[in-house]
Amino acid sequence: MNVQQPARCAIYTRKSSENGLEQSFNSLDAQREACEAYIKSQAHEGWKLRPTHYDDGGLSGGNMDRPALTQLITDIHSGLIDVVVVYKVDRLSRSLADFARLVELFEQHDVSFVSVTQHFNTSSSMGRLTLNVLLSFAQFEREVTGERIRDKIAASKKKGMWMGGRVPLGYDVIDKQMIPNHAEAKTVEHIYQRYLALGCVRRLKGELDQNEYISKVQKNGDGGTSFSRGALYNLLRNPIYIGRVSHKGKVYPGQHEAVLDEQLWNDVQDQLEKNRSKAKSRSAAKAPSLLAGLLFDSNGNRMSPTHATKGKKRYRYYISQAVLKYEEDAGGSVLRVPATNVESVVIDQLKNILRDALVITQTAQALDMQGEQLEQIVTLAAKLSGKLDKLPARKKIDLLNQVLHKVVLAQGSIESHVNLTDLINVFTADSGSKLAAASCQINEHVVKTPVRLKRCGRETRLIVGDAQDGTPHADSIKAIRTALNNASKWNQALLEGGAKTLTELAAKENHDVRYLIDLVHLTYLAPDIQHAINRGNVPAGLTLDKLKKRLPVSWSAQRQILGFS
Repeated sequence: MNVQQPARCAIYTRKSSENGLEQSFNSLDAQREACEAYIKSQAHEGWKLRPTHYDDGGLSGGNMDRPALTQLITDIHSGLIDVVVVYKVDRLSRSLADFARLVELFEQHDVSFVSVTQHFNTSSSMGRLTLNVLLSFAQFEREVTGERIRDKIAASKKKGMWMGGRVPLGYDVIDKQMIPNHAEAKTVEHIYQRYLALGCVRRLKGELDQNEYISKVQKNGDGGTSFSRGALYNLLRNPIYIGRVSHKGKVYPGQHEAVLDEQLWNDVQDQLEKNRSKAKSRSAAKAPSLLAGLLFDSNGNRMSPTHATKGKKRYRYYISQAVLKYEEDAGGSVLRVPATNVESVVIDQLKNILRDALVITQTAQALDMQGEQLEQIVTLAAKLSGKLDKLPARKKIDLLNQVLHKVVLAQGSIESHVNLTDLINVFTADSGSKLAAASCQINEHVVKTPVRLKRCGRETRLIVGDAQDGTPHADSIKAIRTALNNASKWNQALLEGGAKTLTELAAKENHDVRYLIDLVHLTYLAPDIQHAINRGNVPAGLTLDKLKKRLPVSWSAQRQILGFS
């Protein structure tokens, strides 16, 4: 930085919670006042304060999804800032990986970073070393705080206390205590009794929808929508209705009043287990049908699993009910499809959603999840994406039935309708939390993959990709997605201590270390680029080889080089 020219200074402030922000002089004001005083003390060096305020109130420092920080980065890219000033290092970030990216960005644009209470800047190597040490302690402090919170929740649950969150149907909260809502409790009892009478959650949902039953309306206005199948499963399994509290698989006597007869609750659990055993026996088949009951043709006809045998080989298919009823004219554009192909596409779609941090974060935030819980959900989703292919068939079937509303097979595409609320519920620690989250239904998330049917001799195959030109672009997308997923997994392993060096990690993963070096930097792609790749919205000319080349840290430059708008 040329000290002969005025040094344009930007002050960034952040506060993790919203408590106190309504005050006329709050923590953000105090941080800014200290930073302004420091900038005035450097007036002889030509330092000059920019009038723009970069304030993030009530936002965690564990990620970079913050409006003011995004604006700060944009202004740095535009060449409007020479010095970034903060009160303390952890105000900018509590994540070592995120901070490394920010420092690299600062260096590329010749921007200095100053912490006014820790007396250093990044223009010297000693300043950068000090910064990394301080940031490591900040991240350690955040993790220890998270452990204390989790320990407190566990101890409170053991005492039978309700620990907040969305209020389950059948109860109201008064003075932080759950009090039975007798009108809603009758609805809960009705749902339990109808489940026993119908014997199936699918039929139960149909009846409840027909009679316009809705979920509990929360104080913030959320809820008030029809029950999804996942929400009904959670409601039927929830021991909170017999006066108990569950936490991580264990059940404790609660401090609230029961609203259901224990015998009714036990009868429902027995029926659920019987249905689960039947599903388990079906999924234990040599080649179970993962989408049974979920797949429909374009005219809304259910597509049922069937098979044909040739010699010792068994070929699985899904066939429209219109064909089975000899009403082919009422069928959709596709009447018969190879099972393995369509199942593979749907599994890939779910994997892409799980590793799409933006979608997972936005859904979890809409369910009032913040801080440590939010970060844990994103991490667990990414891990599940990595191991989804290796799950036993029974677990895949359970997962698909919980999170999918339906899968529609048309002439040119496969559309999976995913209930994001139910997807987040997969990662909640206990059934009480699951029910609470499920009472707020998020709009369906529809994932669409272009496909085409192709005759190969006597066999029909489902080709994934652009149905118009049939180019190998779909293969490139799959390779890029896989590389991005691996890069995220390897970067996480390095951060969490799963491997100390890239060389050690390469040996564990059975890859050449150069290959890991080429891919790990993909985690520094702009979030919107990663989001687009995971959804398959990739420019036609983009290949994995192009991504392996060293890219600038500037997100706008990345978009320009890679062809993203």
